[in-house]
Amino acid sequence: MKRLGRIMFQGLVAILPALLTIYILFWLVRSAETVLGGLLEVLLPDGWYLPGMGLMTGLVVTFLCGLALNAFLVKRIILLGEAAMNRIPLVKTLYGSLKDFIGFFTAKHDSKFSQVVTVDLNFGGTSLRMIGFVTRSDFSDLPTGIGYEGEVAVYLPLSYQIGGYTVIVPRSAVKKVDISTHRAMGLVVTGGMISEKGKTADHSG
Repeated sequence: MKRLGRIMFQGLVAILPALLTIYILFWLVRSAETVLGGLLEVLLPDGWYLPGMGLMTGLVVTFLCGLALNAFLVKRIILLGEAAMNRIPLVKTLYGSLKDFIGFFTAKHDSKFSQVVTVDLNFGGTSLRMIGFVTRSDFSDLPTGIGYEGEVAVYLPLSYQIGGYTVIVPRSAVKKVDISTHRAMGLVVTGGMISEKGKTADHSG
C-alpha cells in the first residue's frame, strides 16, 4: 500500500506541472477571447466576428505595444502617465510595487538588483543559510534608519506561495551564489526540490 501511494505521488509530481501550465495558458486564452472577443462583437458588423478573433487581437495589440515602447513620443507619454499615477497615494504604492517586482525579473535591469546570495541568519542559536536576492545596496534615497553604509537589502521569497521577507543585513552576512535569478527562484519556490535540469530531486536513496 505504501509503495502504491509512492507511485501515485510520483505520477502526480510528474503531471501536475504540465496540468497547471496548460490550465494557466487556457485561462489566459479564454480571458483574452472573452474580453476582447466580446468587444469585437459589439464593434464589428453582424456576422463579421469569428471565434478566435479576440485572442488574435490580444496578440496583435501586445506586439504593437512592444513596438510602440521604442518610440520616443510613446515613452514620453508613458513617463507622463507614470508621473500622474505617482501623485495618487494608493495607486502610487500599488503601481510602484508591481512595476518594481516585475522589473526585478526582467533581463534589462542592473545586475546588482538580481544578485543571488545566501544569507547567514541565526534562530534560537541555530545558524541557517537562506537563499535570497539582493534588491538594494544604496539607502540614500530612503528615510534615515532603514539602512546604513555597509548593509544591503535582501529579499527572501517563501516556498509555494506569493510573499516573502525583506531583511537588511551587513554585507558580511551575504555570500554570492553563481546561479541565475530564474533558477534560484525556481529552487526556492519549490522548497529545494528542483534539480539541475528542472526535474524533481529524488531523496529516497
